[in-house]
Amino acid sequence: MKTIILFISVSLNIIFLFVTFILIYKKGGFSYLAKKLFNIFNNKQDIFNIYSPPGYIHKKSQYELLPKLNNCIIFLGDSITDEGEWSELLGKSHINHNVLNRGISGDTTDRILQRIDVVIETQPKQIFLMVGINDLAMINKSVGKVIDKYKQILLKFKNAIPDTQVFIQSVLPVNQNIYLYWEDNQKIVNLNSKLKDLATEFDYEYIDIHSYFIDAEKQLDAKYTADGLHLNGKAYLLWAEIIKQYL
Repeated sequence: MKTIILFISVSLNIIFLFVTFILIYKKGGFSYLAKKLFNIFNNKQDIFNIYSPPGYIHKKSQYELLPKLNNCIIFLGDSITDEGEWSELLGKSHINHNVLNRGISGDTTDRILQRIDVVIETQPKQIFLMVGINDLAMINKSVGKVIDKYKQILLKFKNAIPDTQVFIQSVLPVNQNIYLYWEDNQKIVNLNSKLKDLATEFDYEYIDIHSYFIDAEKQLDAKYTADGLHLNGKAYLLWAEIIKQYL
């Protein structure tokens, strides 16, 4: 009798685990589960912004200690900016200026605000800003809340470095069919629409990178990515060509 009860109990547990696995898989896999867990914690506090992994801390401290080079061009953002070899990508188009990559993987609008003083101290000639995908995908912020943080960033630039040219680059689309589940592309489109309005409000330039990278399904074209979010060399070459005219 005990053996039968044990067999039934184990069988039910296996069935429960199997059904749970199928449901998670249909929703987007373990990345979906991770995102949901982030959202649960986020109802109490913004853990993604409070906790910084060692790699983030190390790169942030490096930027704080590096020489402040005046009249430079700064690329500011998250991993999508961080992974670009901008000085080489831009070639001779930046010949009279130092090009500094100040992207950090995992950055959000909140984290940009936490390290913005180091950028301002440099007194750059130009800033190319792209941030927001982690706000949407990892923290599940609304478009409105992301825009509020953007406003704080732009106000600091406008007040502290009024002569700096600031370029607000559109947030790139993602591809839902490659490897990982990321973010609703329509939400990204909505954010970009608000960013364009924000650029006008602050008298900054808006650069539409997004439309160059989409496929027929309005997703990040598979030829530009291996994971549906980050970019390959061909994508960075295209991005560099788009912005060369602004240098």
